[in-house]
Amino acid sequence: MTKQYIYGAGGHGKVVLDAMQLANLSCEGFIDDNDITTWMGLNVQSYSSLTISDALSFHLAIGNGKIREKIAGKLSAVNFFSIFHPDASIAKTAKIGRGSLVAAQAVVATEAQVGLHCIINHSAVVDHDCIVGDFSHFAPQSCLGGASQIGKGVLIGAGAIVMPGLTVGDYAVVGAGAVVTKNVSPGVV
Repeated sequence: MTKQYIYGAGGHGKVVLDAMQLANLSCEGFIDDNDITTWMGLNVQSYSSLTISDALSFHLAIGNGKIREKIAGKLSAVNFFSIFHPDASIAKTAKIGRGSLVAAQAVVATEAQVGLHCIINHSAVVDHDCIVGDFSHFAPQSCLGGASQIGKGVLIGAGAIVMPGLTVGDYAVVGAGAVVTKNVSPGVV
């Protein structure tokens, strides 16, 4: 049987553990290189203390997409699992990459495609026909209008809205509460 761990004993790790528990997924504990031994009632181990095998699987619970991407690159031989909160709404035709989280009250609509290691946080909406690049993060109550394309490593801030059909380039940041009415170039804040 595969042992599942949360990589990252911080605030986002709390959200991930809650979603796992509500989805009846087992969690062996946390992986973190900070100097703590327990988090949320579970043991915390350093990554270097583990013996990596096919019997281990991780979820990267780190809010920063660039750090998630860097760690995923170092752990390329590791199995990753996705988590879907039972109160999330995911269309049957949606595709979600491994290692991603869809949190409580989030919506991933018809024909949407979400990449690897993405965070679709509480009450965020990825509407129909959207394409979301790997390592992107939709903060709580953000909304992506239908048929929009989001690049790799993008952060959409809390309550931000991207109007339908627009493109947000790789590693761009859309601030909290913003309303995006035109395409956003890569790397722009």
